[in-house]
Amino acid sequence: MRRGWAVLGLAAAVTLGTGICTRFLGRTRLRFPYLTGRLAPSEYLRLSSQPGWSASSVAVAPGIRLQGLIRRPKSANAPWILFYPGNDATQLRRGQAFIALVAGERDWGLALYADRGYDSSDGTPHLRELAADAFEIFAQLCASERLPPAAVHVVGFSIGGHLAVRAVGAAAQRNLRPGSLSLLASVDDIVMVRPSFWARLDPGDDYQTRPFLAEVPGPVLVVQGSEDEALRGPGQGRAIAAALGDRAQYVELAGLGHNALLESDMAIARLQTFIEAAIASSGAPH
Repeated sequence: MRRGWAVLGLAAAVTLGTGICTRFLGRTRLRFPYLTGRLAPSEYLRLSSQPGWSASSVAVAPGIRLQGLIRRPKSANAPWILFYPGNDATQLRRGQAFIALVAGERDWGLALYADRGYDSSDGTPHLRELAADAFEIFAQLCASERLPPAAVHVVGFSIGGHLAVRAVGAAAQRNLRPGSLSLLASVDDIVMVRPSFWARLDPGDDYQTRPFLAEVPGPVLVVQGSEDEALRGPGQGRAIAAALGDRAQYVELAGLGHNALLESDMAIARLQTFIEAAIASSGAPH
């Protein structure tokens, strides 16, 4: 028994030591806490009661169900936007407002889901599970709404851009290629940490996006603000676009910060034009 405890203690010490070494002796990287939280049932009801909207949920793993919002189009063969939100304590509220602006008066389906631990979705965020959830969200939306994958235009913001890349790459590997992918202020190389007393010692979750771009088909739109205060400039968006090469269109909007992209008329107009072009090239109705 003593030997077992000794082995366990040694393993814990090695793990902690490795984490500390990685944290303090590795290269300097931007670090952010996961901004998880609870969503009051009354607020979820308010969001899901907006005209045309309804509550939706998706079971991504045993005992893990994600809360979401969906707005179905009038036409059965209309295109859809599936949004992967950023690290936001109000993922559903902000995401709903954003994709509603993108759709405008167009008859487009709209959907988004809060990540694990966010807005009362079950679970705790860990990157491996979040990436698996991202594909499940896409696959189950296609299945539940009887959508061909090409009818779904995936949009990701900030850490949601990384998850959108993971979802689209996994879908493409399964011959479930979406209509397009748009990345707004997407992260390329950061660390996300679960808040705790030990957060400063925690190596955290490794969000590196470029290693997953090889599986991502075009067309891809990369939109980046030149004054991105969260990511300390436009470098991460530029790096993603450069890695994508001719699969991507890169748009850098002068003077815009990180969250400002979600409210920018210029960013929204670029996104609308890109999605409409992708729809037109596929021959699908607008």
